[in-house]
Amino acid sequence: MTIDELDTPALLLDLDAVERNLDRMAADIARTHAKLRPHAKTHKTARLAHMQLARGAIGICCAKLGEAEALCDGGITDILITTELVGANKCERAIALAKRARLCVVIDSIAVAIPLARAAAAAGIALRALVDVNVGQNRAGVAPGQAAVDLARFIDATAGLELAGLQGYEGHIQHVAAPAARRKADTGALDLLSETAAAFRSAGLSTEIVTTGGTGTSGFAAGHAAITDVQPGSYAVMDAQYGAVDGLGFEFALTLSSTVISVRGSAAILDAGFKSLSDDAGAPRLLGGGAAFTFAGDEFGKLSVDGRRPLAVGDTVRLVPGHCDTTINLHDEYVVHRGAQVTDRWAIVARGKSR
Repeated sequence: MTIDELDTPALLLDLDAVERNLDRMAADIARTHAKLRPHAKTHKTARLAHMQLARGAIGICCAKLGEAEALCDGGITDILITTELVGANKCERAIALAKRARLCVVIDSIAVAIPLARAAAAAGIALRALVDVNVGQNRAGVAPGQAAVDLARFIDATAGLELAGLQGYEGHIQHVAAPAARRKADTGALDLLSETAAAFRSAGLSTEIVTTGGTGTSGFAAGHAAITDVQPGSYAVMDAQYGAVDGLGFEFALTLSSTVISVRGSAAILDAGFKSLSDDAGAPRLLGGGAAFTFAGDEFGKLSVDGRRPLAVGDTVRLVPGHCDTTINLHDEYVVHRGAQVTDRWAIVARGKSR
C-alpha cells in the first residue's frame, strides 16, 4: 500500500526523516561533553525510544507516570519523569515502577518529597530524585540558589530518597525564533542552573545529573560546562511550531494525511479537524506550502488554495501539525512509511497516559 491509498485521516511517520533527525541530534550531542536523554512525551512509543537508545542516549524522559509505565512495558528501563508526582496512587505506582526500571523523579517541595519518601522507605528502596529548579519558566520548580539547596539537603537526609542532582527546564525559551536571541535568553537560564549546581557542590550535595534543554535549546545547553545531559523531544518528528524556529535543521517527519471531501471555489474542505489535529500551537501547515489551513469544526478543516494548486474531491494532502506532542496524543497509531510506501504500523502506546 502507498500513503495515497490510506483511509484518512491518518497520522504518517516518515521513517527515513526520523532516522536522519535522530542521527543528527546524536551526532551534535556527541561533539560535546553532555549526554542525550531524549523526551518521549513527544512520540509516546517504545519503538522510537529504542532507536534513540541505540544511537547513544543514556535514558529516556517521560512527562507523566502513565507514559513511563507504558514505555517500561515496551522494554525501556532507564526513565526520568520530569514532572512532580503527587497523590497516594502515584506514589504507589512510582514505587512499583522503580522495582522494574532505573527510575528517577523530580521534586520541588517538601510536600512532594515526604509521601514519595515514605512509600519508598516502606518498600525498602531508595528512590532517585532531582531537585526541580525554576530557571524562568515559572511553572513548577523551587527557586534557584539557597531554596534549592535547602530542599536538596532535606532529600539527601530523608530515608527512601537518594539525591541524584537537579533539573532546570527552560521551556519558555524553546520557540524564540532568532538563534542569537534564543542563545542569550538560554544563557541566563543556564547560569541560574549552573550557579545552583555549584552551591550543591559547595554543600557536599550530589550533582551527578544536571539536566535541561529542549529541541530549541539543546545545542546551547550541551555546550554549557555545568550541564550533564539534555532532554529534547520534538526533534525526532518536528512540527510547524518548531519549523518557525531558525537554525534547528531537523526535518518534518510527522504529517497527517487528509482527504478533500468538498470544494467551494478556492476552498477545499478536508476530513481532518480538531479530532485529528491539535490547535494549541496554531494551525497546521500544508507540506510544501501553497495553501492556508483553518479549522472548520471537529471533523473538518479548510484549505484556502492558491491558483497554482487546484484540488478536487478525493485528492489527499499532507499536513504538518502545529504541535506534534498534542496531535500525536489524538491518534492510536503511526502509519510508518519510507517514501510513498507504507512499511509498518506502530501503536502509540503512551497515548492518553496523562495520569
